[in-house]
Amino acid sequence: MRAIRTNNVYTARTGAPRAGRARLLRLVLALCSLTALFATATPATQAAAVEAPTQAAYLADRLRENPVYVTDQLPREVLRSTAPDFARLARKTGVPTYVLVLPMWSGTDGNQLLGAVHDRLGRDGLYVLIEGTDVSQAAAYGVRVPAEAALTVTLYELPPDAGPVRSFERYVDVIAQGGTKATARAEAAREKYRDEPPAEMYIGPSDRQNQSFHTGVLLTGVPLSIVLTAGYVRRRRRHSGAARRAPRWIVPGVAVLTAAAIALTASSVFDQTRSSAAEPPSPADLSARVERVAAGLKQDPVYADPESARVLDARQLDRLHERIRDFRRSEGGGPVYVSLVPQTPESESAGDAGLFSAAVHAKVGDDGVYVVADPDDGTIDVYNHGLRLDSSRLSFDLPEYVTMGDSSTDEADDHHLGERLEALMTFLEKTPLTDRPQYESAPAPAPNAAAEHALPPLFSTDFWPGLFVGAFMALLLSGVVAGLTWGATSLPRRRFPHARVDLRRTRNSSR
Repeated sequence: MRAIRTNNVYTARTGAPRAGRARLLRLVLALCSLTALFATATPATQAAAVEAPTQAAYLADRLRENPVYVTDQLPREVLRSTAPDFARLARKTGVPTYVLVLPMWSGTDGNQLLGAVHDRLGRDGLYVLIEGTDVSQAAAYGVRVPAEAALTVTLYELPPDAGPVRSFERYVDVIAQGGTKATARAEAAREKYRDEPPAEMYIGPSDRQNQSFHTGVLLTGVPLSIVLTAGYVRRRRRHSGAARRAPRWIVPGVAVLTAAAIALTASSVFDQTRSSAAEPPSPADLSARVERVAAGLKQDPVYADPESARVLDARQLDRLHERIRDFRRSEGGGPVYVSLVPQTPESESAGDAGLFSAAVHAKVGDDGVYVVADPDDGTIDVYNHGLRLDSSRLSFDLPEYVTMGDSSTDEADDHHLGERLEALMTFLEKTPLTDRPQYESAPAPAPNAAAEHALPPLFSTDFWPGLFVGAFMALLLSGVVAGLTWGATSLPRRRFPHARVDLRRTRNSSR
């Protein structure tokens, strides 16, 4: 028993240290886990940015949800609400058709993009890329359709202002014709419109001004010429002693009817109301992209447009996040929000980076430095909304290499945006502080998108000057006619006075 007790005592004593070491080991492991958790939680936005899908992967995911994807970056030209129209037309091809409506990128190869999207999506079919308002690229994977011939027909048969829906409709119609007819039509279109493209479908504001001016000229010039000419003829007949044959109301009546006919004819001939195929956007269309960017910036201070090609790699993103965190913690510093989003004239802000920045700042709701970096042309714009930074220095003293780049940045696909954004952060850190927060002045509003493509009424603008010009021309014309008539009748009488006397004698003898 003693030995057993001794063994029991020994076992108990040796078990206690083992249990203590086990608890200590578990404590160390827990601390390591917490350390790792906080370490990974600190740059969580970085991990999210690194794991963001590429351009092709993002677009493939959108096509997986819906075979037609319309960007929210072109509300002034293409509305997202046109997606059902594209889907309805796509069904006429007879094969699975995937449509991407995107802005026109200067540095993106459409064929490569379609190929990458197809590889990511993993579905065969006809892939069509519409850039801006034109069907620019198409590729068939695993299906037999005259994709290239239809593209040629659309390019040659339609003018540039036909609009995306009409262009896609023409493309689908040619696809439905089959390979033989589509090829023949493409050759005929290339031959017919090689030297002279088809006439544009829409007129511009200057064309409408010309129409209004000509309408005004005709509306006063023709009726007034009728009245003046008739009055002159009546006086001549009265002077010559000829009897009056027509009532006095005939001439004014004819003039009024002529003016009415001119007005009605001009209204029916010049019946255009819009200068583009684009429909007026709704407020939701104009705010969609701003809301998307603002929501992204609330999660991550660096927002890269998923529809654009990546311009910052993982290392550059990590470095930029680190510099932004350091600036936020510095004395006088604050939040920095970077939007890697293209600025095009067809966007809600009409390509105005300042207007876009102000709209994003209002949606985010936090003061800070808002940076707009265009991944397409490489420009960088900086706006101070509420930090104690010298805004004049940000506006006028930023190096041109940071804002515009140089020849080397123009040639690079990424425009060296990673290096230039890091140089911008260095500049922000050295910017002098002010006593009070400074704010950007309110930018000028963008053009009214609803009225941007609306033509002015025909009877407006240059119509009123045309009325005065028409009246002047009528007076001038009547004066010229009177002068010529007087010359034709008076000059022979002065040159041959005997003939005039003989003519009077003949008249008297006949009486």
